[in-house]
Amino acid sequence: MLTPAVLSELFPHGMPAMLAAIAAQQQAVFARFEIDANPNRLHFLLAQIGHETDGLTRVEENLNYSAQRLCAVWPLRFPTLAAAASCAGNPETLGDRVYGGRMGNQPAGSGDGFRYRGRGLLQLTGRDGYAQVGKVAAVDLVGHPELAVAPDTALVTACAFWSWKGLNVIADTGDFTAATRRINGGVTGLSERKAWLDKVRRVLSAPPPPVLPPLSTIIAVQKALRAAGFDQIGAADGVLGQRSMAAIEQYRRRQGLGDGVIDPQLLASLGVTA
Repeated sequence: MLTPAVLSELFPHGMPAMLAAIAAQQQAVFARFEIDANPNRLHFLLAQIGHETDGLTRVEENLNYSAQRLCAVWPLRFPTLAAAASCAGNPETLGDRVYGGRMGNQPAGSGDGFRYRGRGLLQLTGRDGYAQVGKVAAVDLVGHPELAVAPDTALVTACAFWSWKGLNVIADTGDFTAATRRINGGVTGLSERKAWLDKVRRVLSAPPPPVLPPLSTIIAVQKALRAAGFDQIGAADGVLGQRSMAAIEQYRRRQGLGDGVIDPQLLASLGVTA
């Protein structure tokens, strides 16, 4: 379950509207695309999203480059600064130039290259991709490509992309590199993607924090523990610090109460009323 707290831990700088939408939609969307059927599917998906969106901080391809950067990114297209000059600082012209006539886009001059640039949680690119994923998602991405990044439709679009690419089957094999190739067309950023996968697995495997009782109950427990001889906890101040937690653990062990913190068994044993 991707609670708001878990999502915030995964993507601490993520866009608030996107985090809220994912938390609200995840159960229905993951079930629809069977991503919840195997932990690897969810882990792989979240890791790839983390990389493609830089931790949910950007969901649209930045095509605003300097001439120098254009020469570095697309050296064959822009072998000199002069060749790059018309596209430098001009995202629409650049998108039209580098993506026009490819991936189902109409030729340069049509505007398709910019219109169907990389967008969404998994960087959907090209008119063909927008059309195919739109059919799977039941969202008009060709007519409204901006829906790929709208909070209300970004998650279903990403999961439709995932399904379109057959990534559940790949995730079930455990081959993260193959999943990256299917998404990226290569293994660009593989080490960073693997770092995201490691983070996802660490965060999702962590136990949820205990639900603490009211302050008055904590103070009553501390007083009862002091009365039982656990003076090391210090003042009964309502703060469950290291010494209080150690005292609770020792008391529970002595009384055979099993694992836990402040639960009905502990309260009953101490004679504390919640």
